[in-house]
Amino acid sequence: MKPHVAQAVDELARAFPSSSVKTREDGEGGAYVIVEDVVIGTKYKPSSTWIGGHIAALYPYADIYPLFIGADVRRADGVAFEPPVTLGAQFEQRPALQVSRRNNHTQNYPQTAVAKFLKVLQFLDDLS
Repeated sequence: MKPHVAQAVDELARAFPSSSVKTREDGEGGAYVIVEDVVIGTKYKPSSTWIGGHIAALYPYADIYPLFIGADVRRADGVAFEPPVTLGAQFEQRPALQVSRRNNHTQNYPQTAVAKFLKVLQFLDDLS
């Protein structure tokens, strides 16, 4: 795992101190990362899930895209998810929902892994 990727994993562990962070190296210097037991709030059932993504070897100059959450997550209001939340995905052999929040300006404005994970959590919190 390249140093920038390892640093990103450490930063995620510090940003989510009550969660465990699991990694699997991708063989090219990057890593697949899952943060377990992340609170997503009462708008969802269950109110906590895992969130994961692939941190590529080119990080921080490559976007962490897409991110995934557990496939069992449903909106508490019963409204079905629509894109950019997509049903039927898989991540690290886990059934998942894909949450697409792309940073199209990564080359000029790199985004930390923590910022990307928080961006997706904020998107879920703002979803109505």
